[in-house]
Amino acid sequence: MTTPMFPDATVRQHGQPDAAFAGSAVAESEHSRIIRNSALWAAYGDALGWISELTDAAGLKRRTGGDPLERPIDWTRRIGGIGGVMVPLPAGCYSDDTQLRLAVGRAIRPSGFDVDAFARVELPVWLSYALGGGIGSSKAAENMAKPKKEWWHNAFKGWTESGGNGAAMRVQPHVWAARTADKPESFLLDVVRNAVCTHSHPTGIMGAVIHALTLAHTMTTGAPPLPDSVADSIAVATSIPELMQGDFELHNYWRTAFEREAGPFGEAWEQAISDSRNALQAVISCLTEPTGEERYSAIIAALNLREKEHIGSGIRTAIAAVGLTWCETQPAAALRIAANALGTDTDTIATMAGAILGVIAETEPPVEVLDAGLIRSEADRLSRIAQGERPPSHRYPDLLHWSAPKTRSDALMQTPDGRLYVSGLGFAEANGEPIVAPKSNFMWQWINLESGQTLLIKRREALLHYDVAPENLAVLPNPSPAIGLGDQNQTTQPDTPEHRLDANPAQFAPKSPARAQKRPINLDDALRYIRQETSDEAIGYALRGVVARGTKGEIAAFTAALIDFLSEMEDAKVLEQPLP
Repeated sequence: MTTPMFPDATVRQHGQPDAAFAGSAVAESEHSRIIRNSALWAAYGDALGWISELTDAAGLKRRTGGDPLERPIDWTRRIGGIGGVMVPLPAGCYSDDTQLRLAVGRAIRPSGFDVDAFARVELPVWLSYALGGGIGSSKAAENMAKPKKEWWHNAFKGWTESGGNGAAMRVQPHVWAARTADKPESFLLDVVRNAVCTHSHPTGIMGAVIHALTLAHTMTTGAPPLPDSVADSIAVATSIPELMQGDFELHNYWRTAFEREAGPFGEAWEQAISDSRNALQAVISCLTEPTGEERYSAIIAALNLREKEHIGSGIRTAIAAVGLTWCETQPAAALRIAANALGTDTDTIATMAGAILGVIAETEPPVEVLDAGLIRSEADRLSRIAQGERPPSHRYPDLLHWSAPKTRSDALMQTPDGRLYVSGLGFAEANGEPIVAPKSNFMWQWINLESGQTLLIKRREALLHYDVAPENLAVLPNPSPAIGLGDQNQTTQPDTPEHRLDANPAQFAPKSPARAQKRPINLDDALRYIRQETSDEAIGYALRGVVARGTKGEIAAFTAALIDFLSEMEDAKVLEQPLP
C-alpha cells in the first residue's frame, strides 16, 4: 500500500510513544483495558439505542414509561414479528449489533479470522436468537443456511444491492485483534471478507472499511480522528481493489461473481469513494453549530439519515458515527444524543460511536450491560491475540459435514440426558420457563450458553434430539480447527489431553462407501482449512479426514494439492518448524 494510514500517529494519549506502548507488561494491561472499554461502550450504545429504534415519540414514551431516555432500562418489546411474543427485556439487553459482533469475535483465533465458520455456522444459527436484524443480514444468513453455500458467493436475491450498515456495525473485533493496528493491511482484508458474507454492495463494504479505519486510528493515537484523518482513511480505502487482488477467493470468486451480476467492481468502488468524501464534507459543514446536540441534528439533516433510502446506509452510518464524536467526546453524553435522535438508526450509530469513544473512556459504562463478563473476557482474549499469544478459542463443528438448522426453531436441541444444546455454539442452561407465542406453534426460551452469553432463542415445544454423547466429541487442541472428524454438531471442549487427536481412535476408522456417499467430502473446505491452520497437527488432521471419508480420486487430488501447498510454504520460508 502506498498511502500511509496515520503519518502523524506516533504518540498516544499522555505522550507515550506507540512503540513503547506496545512492548511492556504495563502496555499489555492497558491494551486490554482499552479493548474492554471499547467493547463495553459499544454494547452500551447498542442497548441504549435499541430502546428508541424504529419508534416515534409516542412509542418511546410507552417503552420508557414516560421517563427521558438517558440510560439503559428494563423495557418490553415484541420479539418474532406479528406471530411473536411480548418479552420483558432487562436493562442493558443488547440487540443484533452486539450479537453479531460477539459472533465475529468468536470466529477470530490466533491463526486469524475463520470466515467459513462465521458464514456457515454463526450466521445461520444467529437467526434463531436474533434480536432485531436488518434485511440484508437476515437474507444473507437464511441463504447461508442452505447446503453447499460459500461465503464468497452468498448470492441471495438482491445480494449485490446490499449496502446497509449490518457489516460495519460488527467489524470492531478485527481491529481489536490486530497486531499492528496502525497498518491497515493487517486487518482490512478480513474486514472485507467479513463484510461480503452479507453486504456485497460497495456502500456496505465501504462503511465497514471506514469504521474499522477510524477505530484503528483512535486505538493508535488515543484520540478520535479529526476530519483530515477521516479523509486519509478514505484515501486508504481507494487501495481496496488492489488489496483484494492478493486474496484468491475475493479476487477470483467473489469479484468475478459480483461483476457478472452488477458490472465492474472498480467503477462501483470509485463511486463509493466519491460518496464517502461527499458525506464527510456534509458533516464538516455542520460543525459550526454551537452545541453538540445541534451539531448532531445538523449532521442528521445533511446526511438525510431519517430518509428510508439512507437511514441504514453503510457509508453514512460510519461517517455519522465518527461525526458524533466531534459533537460530544464524553461517551455517555454522546450515546444519549444518538439514542434520542428518533427516526435514525439509533442503536447502530450509537454502538459504532461507542466503540470509538470507548477507546478514550476513563471508565466503563454507568450501567452494566447484559453479559458484561463475557464481553470483558472476549475483549481480553482478542487483546492477547493482538499481543501474539494463543489463547483458547471456540471450536466449531466439522465444516466438512456441517448442516445448519433447517428452521430458526431447530437450533435449540436436547441431549438424551436432558441437557440443552445450541447447534454450533455449545451446551446451555434454561433461564426460566419458555414463553409461548399465542398466535403460533413456537416458543421463545431464555438460555445461558456455557460461554456466558445470554440468548432469547426460538424453539419448538418438543425439542429435536441431539444424539451424540458429549464424551464422543473429539476436537483438536488450540489453535481450534475449522474442520474435524466428529459429529456435525460437535462443540467446544477443554484443551486437555483426553480431547486430543488420538482420544477416540474410532473417529478415524474408514467409513463404508454408503456412508461416504451420504456425507461427501468438500475438498475446497479442506484446502481452505490447511491454508488457515498451517501447523503439522492441523494438516495431519485434515488429511486423515479426507482419507477416512474420501474416494481414492479425492484422496489423490487432495494429496497433490497438499504437496503443492507445502512446497509453496517451503519456498516462501514461512514454515514455523522444520520437518523432522
